[in-house]
Amino acid sequence: MRFPRFALAVAALGLIAPQIAAAHTQLVASSPAANATAAAPTKIELRFNEAVIGATARATIAMTGMPGMASHAPMAITSFTSQMGKDRKSMTLLLRRPLTAGTYQVSWTAAGTDTHRMSGNFSFNVR
Repeated sequence: MRFPRFALAVAALGLIAPQIAAAHTQLVASSPAANATAAAPTKIELRFNEAVIGATARATIAMTGMPGMASHAPMAITSFTSQMGKDRKSMTLLLRRPLTAGTYQVSWTAAGTDTHRMSGNFSFNVR
């Protein structure tokens, strides 16, 4: 009777292991938070579910809405630097000047230890 139990345990592990190995980098938090309204931020913080490979971590910022303009084409914000946290689970975008009133979108890409590049984006408002 021990062999069937052992076989059942091995089969169950075979079903669970791929799900564990298939975990990919995800953004779990940001500041400002997605869909939040902030007052002239000078930095944007991204927090991931796992340590990311620094060379794969990238972010862009675009102003997608400006008060008083009904049709505003996205405008890239390039005056920032980025740095990875010591735990490699966070990335901070340090803005040279505070963001002005409007709607912004942050897009990111990063890979964890599985080396699969993942990406996403979120928006927030500045009053």
